[in-house]
Amino acid sequence: MGTLPFLTDTNTLYRGTRSNAVEHIRTAILHGFDYAVAGAPVIIADGLNGKNVRRVEIQKKHFTEVSIAGDIAAADSMIVLSHFKGHIASGFGGAIKNLGMGCAPREGKRAQHNARPFTIPEKCSGCAACMKVCPEKAICVQKKKSVINQELCIGCFECMHACPDHAIDINWEMEVPQFIERLVEYAYGAVVGKENKIGFMNFLIRITPDCDCSPYSDAPIVPDIGILASKDPVAIDAASFDLVNQQQGYTDSLLTAHHHKGGDKFKGVHAQTDGYRQVQYAEEIGLGSIDYNLVRI
Repeated sequence: MGTLPFLTDTNTLYRGTRSNAVEHIRTAILHGFDYAVAGAPVIIADGLNGKNVRRVEIQKKHFTEVSIAGDIAAADSMIVLSHFKGHIASGFGGAIKNLGMGCAPREGKRAQHNARPFTIPEKCSGCAACMKVCPEKAICVQKKKSVINQELCIGCFECMHACPDHAIDINWEMEVPQFIERLVEYAYGAVVGKENKIGFMNFLIRITPDCDCSPYSDAPIVPDIGILASKDPVAIDAASFDLVNQQQGYTDSLLTAHHHKGGDKFKGVHAQTDGYRQVQYAEEIGLGSIDYNLVRI
């Protein structure tokens, strides 16, 4: 009683029906996120075109301040609902990624995406699939090969998802670890001013190898596990990560060695990405604790 709840999200960096508030709200309603269902309105937190922004000071390694969606920054408290799944660049997506990317306006998402894709000419067939999905028109086809303009590229990775020839890549060794740390610092910025006023729920159901923003969904990598709740985004992601790795997974034959029991399922599908760096770095900068006590209900 006495609260004014609302459902919220931020506009996407890539093109689609969630790139502006009007289509975004319409998409939310079509998927059941409606006042008649939830008893709360949908508010797109960074405004019509992603310009509703608040700067939040954090003084961390990569950022001294971050850009957070204005209405999220203005809210007194939050309940963060996250579908736990794999991700090509961050290894997995859970509470931390939902905070970092989900609470950022377009300029904040762009600031996190430091990695810039490039074309592998010998693999490229010049099909132009990458050019068609690029939101910034940063790709053209010359002499039957795609060319990515690094000045225009915003690092959204849409071209990598679209390429049927796997001819687009990024510098995994240098750029991706930095991307993960930048993501975590944004997550830190999203909770500033809401200490002890945020609850987290991770849904360990249909744990797919790729992000929900992909236009397709592959088979889950492990059976459904359940739903976790916590007040600590680091603890809930650490527990989610461990629970996934303790399962008899569908990708076990692909697994690489890892210090967690059962191997790292996410490295089984994205071998070049160390998703566990999220929780390690989050603990380092004071976002939360890796330690947790799992209470089954």
